Formats: sequence, structure tokens, C-alpha cells
Amino acid sequence: PPPPALLSPASASLCLQGALEVLHRSQSPAGPRLCDALIGHLVPPSTAPHESALEAGLQDPKRSRLLEAAMTVGSAECLRQLFRQLKGRLRGVANHHLANHGLQRLLDHAPADVVGEVLSELGPALAEPLARGHPGVLTALMGACRRHPPLQQQALRCLFQVGHAPPSTLGP
Repeated sequence: PPPPALLSPASASLCLQGALEVLHRSQSPAGPRLCDALIGHLVPPSTAPHESALEAGLQDPKRSRLLEAAMTVGSAECLRQLFRQLKGRLRGVANHHLANHGLQRLLDHAPADVVGEVLSELGPALAEPLARGHPGVLTALMGACRRHPPLQQQALRCLFQVGHAPPSTLGP
């Protein structure tokens, strides 16, 4: 677990979130270092291959907000590393009432290769988070695909599958 001082009192988390944003906007070299340090404390390396410290962190009400803030300012490589911890677990993350917000932040800032992998894994199952009342997952994924034009056709196919459109309307 992360050091309690990072999360308690609640104002500590808010201060760290603010610091991440300020350092990111100022383009200070301290920003990426703070981001990496926070992620390192909040998501310690897991010793069990079937467990994901990131998934657990995104499901935790105290850690999730700070992890989301780090995802909004993390470098492309940082986001790739975080995604690797979620790969194969995206359906569970997308369907979780808290963790889905972290997935949305990841998608809001992810590079094209990460978005493509999320689309491949989660695209066929997008109806699930919608049924659970998490439309933001679909919105974030479609927004990410809009930023990366080569993924748009596949995104449309997934979107039409969610809406149960006949395949003949998808074109070649």
C-alpha cells in the first residue's frame, strides 16, 4: 500500500493533484519526475503475475483520484507502462464503478498504439460498461480513436456492434 501521508488528509491528495497540473503546464522537468514518483508509490510492482497493482489502485477511492491526475500528465511511455498492467483486464476495469474513470483518463491521453490495443480488447465488449451505466468508457474510447484516424474504421465497427447495426451498413 502507498504511504498514508500521500492520501491523508484528503487535502494532501488535492495538493499533489494541483502540483502535477502546475508542473505539467509550466513544462518543468520536475513534473515528469513527480508523476513517476507518485505512480511508483501508488502502484508498487506486483510480485504475483495474476495481480495488477494498478487495477487495485484504480478501484481504491483514495488512490484512484491521484492516479487519474498522474495519467493526465504522464508521458506516452508512462501511459504505455500503465496500460501493460491493465492489458487483459480491461473488461473488469471498464465495468468497475471507480476504475472505469481511470481507464477514461488513460484513453484521454494515450498514444495510438495503446488506444489500438484497448480498442481490440475492449471494443467487442463495449455494451457491458454501457449496461452498467458507464457511458464515459465508450465516449473516451471513441474520442481517442477520433484523435488517431487509422483507428476510426475499427471504432465505427465496434460502435455499430454496440448499437446492433447490421454488418452490411459498415461498408467494405
